[in-house]
Amino acid sequence: MAGNLTGQHEARSKVALVQEGSIRNVQPRAVRPPFLRLKVALLALVGVMLLTIGSSAVSAAGHASFNSASTAVQNAFVAVQTAGKDGGNVTSLVARLNGALALVQRATTENSSNPSKASTDLQSAIGIAQGVQSSAATVAQQGLSARQLQLELSITSAVVVVGIAVALYFYGDRIYRRLWLRMYSGYVVKKTG
Repeated sequence: MAGNLTGQHEARSKVALVQEGSIRNVQPRAVRPPFLRLKVALLALVGVMLLTIGSSAVSAAGHASFNSASTAVQNAFVAVQTAGKDGGNVTSLVARLNGALALVQRATTENSSNPSKASTDLQSAIGIAQGVQSSAATVAQQGLSARQLQLELSITSAVVVVGIAVALYFYGDRIYRRLWLRMYSGYVVKKTG
């Protein structure tokens, strides 16, 4: 059983490193549809990790402490997922949520040897998860605002282009003649012949 937990811990550490590496390489852009799949995949991976943590955490620090930490991280996960769907940039929230998961994992491994340290780690994880959850609402609102601004700019641009096209259709010949006269009014045509 101990070898299995160590293997799970190493696998989780490798997954966390892969997640951190992919988050650092993301270039900030206004619209990132290709990265939406990446965000959803990362969030799904965090959810799976939450389920495994919740099922394996029982001992000296108390089942209630692990349950409250797991619940807090799960609630934060749902909030981050919602913020991502609303178009917010959730990369920093995912990184903080990964930190909370790392604390819960560390508490799981320390629980038998140092229960007070495990309790401290669990409380820190709960605090981080609650902070992520409160920040997710702001990030979601920013995403919605950015989406609304982009829609308004698109509509304004389309109206301007259509307006210019209509103006050129009705007044194009007048504008062309006046420009031609201004440009060539100083030229004299010489009579040949």
